[in-house]
Amino acid sequence: MIRGLDTVSGSFNVLTQKQKNLATNAANTMTPGYKSQQLMTSTTEQTDVHNYTRGPESNRRRDVGSIVFGNQLDEAVRNFSSGGLQLTDHKTDLAVNGDAFFTVQNDAGELLYTKNGNFSVNADGQLITQEGYLVMGIEQNGGMSPIMVGTDFEEAFTVSNNGFVYTNDRNVPQFLYMTQFDDPTGLTSAGGTLFQGDGGAPAGNGFTIEQGYVESSNVNMVDVMSDMLQISREFEANQKVLQSADETLRRATQEVGRT
Repeated sequence: MIRGLDTVSGSFNVLTQKQKNLATNAANTMTPGYKSQQLMTSTTEQTDVHNYTRGPESNRRRDVGSIVFGNQLDEAVRNFSSGGLQLTDHKTDLAVNGDAFFTVQNDAGELLYTKNGNFSVNADGQLITQEGYLVMGIEQNGGMSPIMVGTDFEEAFTVSNNGFVYTNDRNVPQFLYMTQFDDPTGLTSAGGTLFQGDGGAPAGNGFTIEQGYVESSNVNMVDVMSDMLQISREFEANQKVLQSADETLRRATQEVGRT
């Protein structure tokens, strides 16, 4: 009975985490560049089962087989498939066609990667993310520096399809620092639409930039609603098991009290 209650408790924990994950995906349906996440589960280790019903005195062991008592969470997997492009007509909004990521620098100087091109400009005329992090570019000498847009960017700021950034304030264009990964699933979340990880290389081709667009979230609400319904049914099934166990314990307690 105790093992059964542990199994039900474990199932509730797994379902709760799945529900929270789906809620996060649903809440980011409208977040540009958001990549949906799925929680992967596996069954727990099999447990051998036996009894002692053989023999004239019912004292001989009989191996019945094995049983699995529940599921467990293994890992969270990001879906890095592209979302659709959404027109905004804002010059500071950029979308990537391809598997490259924008490279940004946080306040601690760390490089992060994102598909969210919903950018703006700070008081210093630098292109920044919604978190205020600097969008990085590559200079012709190979150095890395923030993308300088200037204060009159509404008129002067243009980005070509191959990632060159042109402004009236600079005679030489900058080039967006785009990063590609052989296996982006190795990236870890750095919060929101930002990721961190090793193994990236500067992307020279294989992508295009669309100015005045953002990449939409790749969350599929049909899948989210379907998974939510399945989790609700699994919650109900586990609640019935818990109610049955509670009733069995109640009756056992009453019988003990009578003897």
